[in-house]
Amino acid sequence: MFVEARTVADGEVVEADVCVAGGGVAGLVTALELETTGVRVALVERGEDPEEGEVEGSYPPLGSTRAGGVGGTAALWSAELAPGQLGARYAPLAPVDFEAREGMPWSGWPFDRSHLEPFYARAQELCAAGPYDYATAAENGDVADAAFRHGPRSAFTRDHPARVARSSSIRAFVGGTAVDAERIGDAISLLRVATGADRSFSIRARAFVLALGGVENARFLLLEELGNAHDLVGRFFMDHPTARCRLDPSPDALPRLGTYDIRRVDGHVALTAFGLREETLRREGLLNGGFFVVPAVEHVRRGVVGLAASAHRRVARSVPALAPTTRVTARSALLNTLGVGAVSGWSRLRRPPRAFDVYHVVELGPEPERRVELGSRRDELGRPVARLRWFIADHELEALDRTEELVASALDKTGLGRLTTSRQVAEAMHPTAHHHLGTTRMDDDPRRGVVDADSRVHGIPNLYVTGGSVFPTAGYVNPTLTIVALASRLAAHLREVPAA
Repeated sequence: MFVEARTVADGEVVEADVCVAGGGVAGLVTALELETTGVRVALVERGEDPEEGEVEGSYPPLGSTRAGGVGGTAALWSAELAPGQLGARYAPLAPVDFEAREGMPWSGWPFDRSHLEPFYARAQELCAAGPYDYATAAENGDVADAAFRHGPRSAFTRDHPARVARSSSIRAFVGGTAVDAERIGDAISLLRVATGADRSFSIRARAFVLALGGVENARFLLLEELGNAHDLVGRFFMDHPTARCRLDPSPDALPRLGTYDIRRVDGHVALTAFGLREETLRREGLLNGGFFVVPAVEHVRRGVVGLAASAHRRVARSVPALAPTTRVTARSALLNTLGVGAVSGWSRLRRPPRAFDVYHVVELGPEPERRVELGSRRDELGRPVARLRWFIADHELEALDRTEELVASALDKTGLGRLTTSRQVAEAMHPTAHHHLGTTRMDDDPRRGVVDADSRVHGIPNLYVTGGSVFPTAGYVNPTLTIVALASRLAAHLREVPAA
């Protein structure tokens, strides 16, 4: 059930088995997976937009890349899956993303992709993204296809919160901020929750989970001086920048390029992208990256007919009786599934595009100086805000160039067309996909990680962290499926942890 945090008496101590700080995707999943076996969960969610924080470097304000409230950043997901239905793109990390890769210091997860498979399958269900099937067979030289699925954001903004509301073993305290962790010896004994400048209550539990997001997980540990014996908390921040290339297709390439259009599989939105084969990534020592094909901007926007159709479609959305009339023109039925314009369904147009934008989503490596620190400003409770130090390293830009060079060569050899690289397009790279990763990285060696393979903070027997902040490396795919898989896996571990 949901509880207004301000209704809890000042100084009260709430008893639970597990306390989860954060009600976004990771926190919701952790709580609900524990609830299935009757574990008593106290969930704490601030319920307001997070602090702006501070940024050094060409990165947008932190507040614009995350959201508060139950469901968290799911409220920002904007892939259009159907008229009136928004959601997100899903895929598991590739096997190579889990490996310790030559030429990439700090890479390597404490387990491989196969270990996470059952949790990925469970995550697919929790994300309402259809069957867990990401198999692709197409390979052309150095390039291989990659499958993506989509699911509605309502799974996290409506359906899972409704489960919490009905639950008798979850109490979700909304409107309170987790501010202090009290300790007895090495273990956490209480989490204090502020409900105002001078009011608070505490939660006593056998285990505590931070699920505050990639920025706030690190900020909390830094504020509380927890888990930072080796100065790793907040380091290795990663995101997924995007660079735009251009593809001029060969005359006979359009039918084959249709492979990369949006389509429906078993009633669910699916997409195929492409990137370098894992063997090529290993051979070349490159970061991972994916290429998404959409009609060139000038084609999507061209012509009065196209503009009129777009306007017609907007009207039809607000007047359901007009929906059947959108079939009059194919363009009016296109969806903005990739967030770059009305691009879905282009392969079925009578006049297919003559040129394509190819969006290169880039993996960044674990760079220790790209980090979250404590800033100079303070929040309404008097605590330093988060400060992000952002940059893209020269070697990462060199990897991007080499990747596009190899992809351009492969596309030319297979007759798909000529790729103009992002450097040749000379457009500023978009720095963020709102994917805050890596700041409390996972490694069984406390000199290389903040949490161990069970997501437990090194040196603290009952404090855990979940979410994108535990990623040692980030791949390039949207991280939510992996975040949900890791949260489900953590819940399975916590169910086995004996009471203190």
